[in-house]
Amino acid sequence: MARPTLLTWLGGLGPPGPLDLDELCACFLRACRRSAAALREARSAGLDRSLAGWRATLADAFRTVLRAPVATLEVVAARTSLEVLWQRLHDGLPERPDIAAVLVARVCADALDEAVGHRFVDCYRRRGRWRLAPGEPFPVAELPLRDVFGRHLTTHPDVRDLPIDRTTRLALAPHADGVELVVDLDAPLAAPGQDAVIAACLPHAHPARELAFDPDPTRGQFFGVRPRDEAAAVAAARELTRRALAAGASLIVFPELGVTAAGLDAIAEVVAGKDVVVVAGSRHAVVDGAPRNVATVLAGGQRWTSAKFNPFVLGDLVEGIASAPAHVVVRGAIDGAGRYAWSLAVLVCKDFLSPGAHQALVAARPALIVVPALTERTAVFEADAVGLTGATQATCVVVNQADPPPSVDGVPLPLGPDSPAVVIVTRPVPWALSEVVRRADVAPPACVVLRLRPAAP
Repeated sequence: MARPTLLTWLGGLGPPGPLDLDELCACFLRACRRSAAALREARSAGLDRSLAGWRATLADAFRTVLRAPVATLEVVAARTSLEVLWQRLHDGLPERPDIAAVLVARVCADALDEAVGHRFVDCYRRRGRWRLAPGEPFPVAELPLRDVFGRHLTTHPDVRDLPIDRTTRLALAPHADGVELVVDLDAPLAAPGQDAVIAACLPHAHPARELAFDPDPTRGQFFGVRPRDEAAAVAAARELTRRALAAGASLIVFPELGVTAAGLDAIAEVVAGKDVVVVAGSRHAVVDGAPRNVATVLAGGQRWTSAKFNPFVLGDLVEGIASAPAHVVVRGAIDGAGRYAWSLAVLVCKDFLSPGAHQALVAARPALIVVPALTERTAVFEADAVGLTGATQATCVVVNQADPPPSVDGVPLPLGPDSPAVVIVTRPVPWALSEVVRRADVAPPACVVLRLRPAAP
């Protein structure tokens, strides 16, 4: 392989004009992604460990050189010793210029993060572009997990995975089977305290009987899932929300298709002025002329929505929702020190199981993943929630509505391992990694109250 010059190589990493500092760092991370095999080979040989001193040296230089909010790739080489590093690595690896170049890219990305990574959030927010194409940069949250869960966390993804294409404070949007990542950093959220309470509100005792829907056999679809008794459903939503607030809940979650438009207004009225986040389930609605299954979040006097993109199949009928853009939306919050400190993602039922959604969540690592669901089969949700907690340190909360177990003469039949859950909570702590509440143990309408951080045994 031919040996390029440093300036030629830098010229191929990105545009010649000024870049925001996070986009500048992203140029080097994309080089790491493109040459992932070579970088893994270098890491296996321990070559990267010998460059820690260079990272510190370059970081000191970048602090001096990168004073403005934007810079060009050429500036990275100016007034620094990067040329010396480039020459030494290529001289030491004359047969592997690919490894030499990707090691330079990795050291530059880490040095930029160390020097100016605290400015990445401002760069990202200033652009105001929340939708991310694959390869575009976004800030990584600095989650205060030890403040919430204590010192003994079960999972430490960065130590275990040694990500190829991310730094401590910056990541690249993944190629995720067509699922786009959206990272919005203007959400009115705050990191919960150690005593935070989660309330799962289950409004329907027997969804199969209490919910109606409109089938369209000619098109093989169904839509318009709604309670048969609208007034009773609204009253239940209001009462369960009151119970949740009385229990001190900071997070209230309803299941999929568990709240109507009128119920949503009733919930909003009850929580007005309260310091609480409500994931008010989801509902079938026509939005901009298109049928959707829309989840709504209430927080800080605001409402956000997320549209389901992976329709449910009911026998011979498929859920008749329009082909919504497949988005995983992560709402982030900036704390008083300007740090990206907490984040929330809401996915409706089957969206959570999508491989693309999984890839997006692993890349974005939201602090809290909430899943309103309506299913009789929850084993896969339990498994995926534990897996995501292990991969990202997220707390996953699944709230599901399901029919009661079958019975004979009023006596419930024994259930096997497929007994549906109504609440699943996974946390990054060893003593409460997974907590599951089964439908057989709850009599809806009910408000199930759990602690975000249960007491250690």
